Amino acid sequence: MKKTIFAGTYTGNGSEGIYRFDFEDGILSNPALFCPIKNPKYLNYTDGVIATTCDLENGSGVALVDGNGKIIDSLAFETGTSCYITRKDNALYTANYHAGTFSIIDIVDGRLKFNNSVKIQDGAGCHQVIAHNGKLYVPSLFLDRIVIDDGERFKSIRFNQGTGPRHGVVTKDGKYLYLVSELSNELFVISLENNEILASTSVLPCGEKHKRDTAAIRLSEDEKHAYVSTRTLDIVTVIEMNDHIPNVIQIVDCGGKHPRDFILLDGYLLCANRFSNNVVSFAMHADGTIGRKVSQVTVPQAVSLVY
Repeated sequence: MKKTIFAGTYTGNGSEGIYRFDFEDGILSNPALFCPIKNPKYLNYTDGVIATTCDLENGSGVALVDGNGKIIDSLAFETGTSCYITRKDNALYTANYHAGTFSIIDIVDGRLKFNNSVKIQDGAGCHQVIAHNGKLYVPSLFLDRIVIDDGERFKSIRFNQGTGPRHGVVTKDGKYLYLVSELSNELFVISLENNEILASTSVLPCGEKHKRDTAAIRLSEDEKHAYVSTRTLDIVTVIEMNDHIPNVIQIVDCGGKHPRDFILLDGYLLCANRFSNNVVSFAMHADGTIGRKVSQVTVPQAVSLVY
């Protein structure tokens, strides 16, 4: 069945905004500019509406884009583009790496309404907001912490100096957070019942660490495997998760340069490679490992994917 994939980009160097392309049985085709907008670095797709971080004429903020590529509404509330956006119910959450803030924007009758921006610390490197169980978890790369906002006070999950927590995903049962670190190139298993780090492993060849630039993490539908991209080495790592104990079983080339984001879809892995301006599809084996390269399309400066 044919599906539409959307790609967020850094504009300039050939990119003009959000791009779209088709996906069917691993074949990627028909790439085209979908919505001209500046620096749509990260995208969220919910109920036919794309929410994106972006730069606007009067500052930086977020925008809502409909299925025809038309901007429904936009809102400027900061001076630099956030690097992450997610949606939960009728609220958007963004993380601003440079400002060290996370922000909440409500969606009221299809329009954007600013709620609040919370300053963690200048240079905190806030990279993601995970809204879970009434709390906000904010990986803060340069603080080596996940800051937890429970609505009353801040708590923290602390890591060794130089770890650089970046992105995580919560398991379906809500009990565990699998998180990758940008600076130490590790995958961590964290209990959300007591905020304890239970296990960790390097995601690099030969167990190396501190090569920098590990980026995205995704979980398979059955949660038996985690997948991690590392930009410096242009690789995707497959980690078997057996009773929440991580074990690296495969490391493959990403099919380009600088794999900042990727998605898993219908038995394929689609990887967005920013510096080679391409999105590549790989077939997945039944055992969760990555197989042959199937197809690719040209998308300039792609750094996030949604479908």
